Amino acid sequence: MLKRLLKNKWSVVSTLRLPLLLVARYYKTFHQVRDLVSQLDSKQINRTAFLKTDASKRLFAEPINYADIGARDGLLDFLEPFEQILKKIFFEPDFEEFTKMQMKYSNQEAKVINAAISDSNSVKTLYLTKKRGGSSLLHPSGNMIGLMAIGSEGVSRFTVEKTVDIETRRLDDVVKYEEIKIELLKIDTQGSEFEILSALGKHRPFLICAECATTEIYKGQKTLFAVGSLLEDLGYFPLHLMDGHLVSKNSSNWRNSIQLYGDVIFVPNNSAQGRAIIEQDIEKWFTSLCMHGYMDFALWQIEELKISKPPLVTQTEELLRNS
Repeated sequence: MLKRLLKNKWSVVSTLRLPLLLVARYYKTFHQVRDLVSQLDSKQINRTAFLKTDASKRLFAEPINYADIGARDGLLDFLEPFEQILKKIFFEPDFEEFTKMQMKYSNQEAKVINAAISDSNSVKTLYLTKKRGGSSLLHPSGNMIGLMAIGSEGVSRFTVEKTVDIETRRLDDVVKYEEIKIELLKIDTQGSEFEILSALGKHRPFLICAECATTEIYKGQKTLFAVGSLLEDLGYFPLHLMDGHLVSKNSSNWRNSIQLYGDVIFVPNNSAQGRAIIEQDIEKWFTSLCMHGYMDFALWQIEELKISKPPLVTQTEELLRNS
């Protein structure tokens, strides 16, 4: 019985999810527990199969250009198995964090840039908050920031402790399309995603992971709806929306999970514009989706658009069939 249960890739995760989420609703560890559930789900997805093919050797010789804006702490954990096929460009405006990252990647092939990316080459104010992860080019006083309260702490972690005037630059000016094409883009800048994406220029990444919010947390923040509309015009759609956010209990004992903020993954859609993005390099597009756990979707889109399969795709399919 146990053997059959363990063979079913969803059974264990499904069994654990309900009790973990029930516990999460009554304690302040919701995010940690939710992340654990997410990790359990994630481990069921085979993200690395394509690396076992002969065709993947090309990716080691011609790595994917990966830009990470707001790169505090460096490469995301789930991307570490793919580090050798990524040419990393990190942007971090907070000088203290930039210095830490420089030391962390001093012996690796990575470019760390102390710059704030926005929609113009200008000077803007960086608001450094009590908890540095909340720092932003926008003031943390949006009309719905109260939803970010945590227990007795409230929203005190968003208290501005220091302001710094910094130069901002357009992404397409810092990374010129003619020299480096951004193929994978991650943005985590606490509210200024829209401004950054407005300055993509000719860059059309195969996948964009941007932390978005459904309402104004930072003053003047453009929400998911504006970001989605902008990217839809460029040929993208949101393949993955954010996870739930647990709001604090109040006097009426109200506590629930709402869609407030989180990572949204945008990929090319089936329009002519979307297809053009995919066909820039089908193998690198396929790889980008596989790394994020969306091989099934990539294979469906190839069939739907009747795209000729390159060696990396056919060899990966054959490997999975024989495994």
